[in-house]
Amino acid sequence: MLIRLFSIVFVFVLSFKSIAQTYIVKDIKFFGAKGDGKTNDHDAFEKAAAFFNTRKGAGKLIISKGSYIVGKQLFTGGKNGKPAYDGADVFYISGVSNFAIEGQQGAKIKYTAGLKYGAFNPETGKPHEQSGYFVNWAYAAKIGHCIFIDKSEGVTISSIELDGTNQSVVLGGTYGDVGRQLPHYGIFIQNSRSIKVEKVNLHHFALDGICVANVATNQKDDIQFSDSRFEYNSRQGFSWIGGNDLKVTNCKFNHTGQGKFNSPPGAGVDIEAEYGPIRNGIFENCEFANNKGCALVADSGDSGNCSFKNCTFWGVENWSIWITKPAYTFTGCKIYGSIVHGYDSPNDKDATKYINCHFEDKPYKGIEPYGGFLIESNNMRRVAFTNCTLVANKKKLFWIFAPTSYKPEEKYQLTNCTVICKTSYGPNDFAAILRGVRYKNCVFEFKDPQAKKKGNGLNDCCEAYNVDLGGNKIVYR
Repeated sequence: MLIRLFSIVFVFVLSFKSIAQTYIVKDIKFFGAKGDGKTNDHDAFEKAAAFFNTRKGAGKLIISKGSYIVGKQLFTGGKNGKPAYDGADVFYISGVSNFAIEGQQGAKIKYTAGLKYGAFNPETGKPHEQSGYFVNWAYAAKIGHCIFIDKSEGVTISSIELDGTNQSVVLGGTYGDVGRQLPHYGIFIQNSRSIKVEKVNLHHFALDGICVANVATNQKDDIQFSDSRFEYNSRQGFSWIGGNDLKVTNCKFNHTGQGKFNSPPGAGVDIEAEYGPIRNGIFENCEFANNKGCALVADSGDSGNCSFKNCTFWGVENWSIWITKPAYTFTGCKIYGSIVHGYDSPNDKDATKYINCHFEDKPYKGIEPYGGFLIESNNMRRVAFTNCTLVANKKKLFWIFAPTSYKPEEKYQLTNCTVICKTSYGPNDFAAILRGVRYKNCVFEFKDPQAKKKGNGLNDCCEAYNVDLGGNKIVYR
């Protein structure tokens, strides 16, 4: 009798385990969503998240065609440690694996208008204005995260539009060091592995479009973005604040801060190690254009070993590229506007490198790009430009300075480059500042017919402590 009872229990356990591991597909409408563009479907997404959290994943959530209104805020008066307006995450998963969110054609998740964002008085509920740095959680109004992936593995988000409607929020006062630094992300990935974001159109969030916040471990993160757009978000298109192993292909990080309001840094992509070190990022065929801040910035925290291939950087209101971290390499990129800095490298391996890149002060939709020079950099060792073309239509070419104490191999390196200056300049003007450069097999072409006559070409901007390795020539057209 006991043996038979044990067998029954054992079979039941195996059956339960089998059921729990069965891959399940559910439509969001199964959880009560309408998708009619009128009904607030926030609760349905919370129910769906709870369902898959309980299962630990093993399934797919289909977002069928429709416009799903979301966004839920509670006015708390700042009590019990809560923010004045407490926004709820739309879809939060934790500890799941083998899970997907897949949108059908025409599927959109859109935030409702009128959500509060910024600093608000917890007693009156009205905007609170205060100059300078201000942080008091009781005064905060946060909207929250749309999709939050926490401690999970093997998750895919694909073929969906996420609209943060930052143009329709009710703005409070500034919160944080600058602007409004409060949660409203499209996708937030935290301490998760093997995550794919594919064919997503993510736009108009009040903070960042997407963020990866992984604490470094011995294993690679395997985070992949492909064929997606992260545009018109208020602070950042993409914030990478911790992790190892990221690949981004055919994505656009454009128009950050070009909406109703903006918060610094305002970058297309900001690589800023806050959660932990950042390593091994690859960006291919991506676009970074018309952002309020830099197109790309990597200036804070422990980051390194990132490459950019066949990407376009277009700095309209700010720098195209701002890099001060080791082992950043740009290959086959188009860079319109101005770049700044570079890494002060003690060795060739970690030096900032531009290879087969095209630099030009090309207007963006009729707007002149940012900066006075194509390249501005001081005191950075071993920054290298190889097989590059630089075209200055209206701006000057270089402001490059390195001290006389630098060894030849520590100077800025120009190799096999073609430098074209179309700018006209007066008798007391100059085309470029090149001080502390080692150059080889470079062609410097001046389009100003008066350049040679004025003697204000390359000879006027190269100082004695530049190193000429031969093969260089000056051409006047």
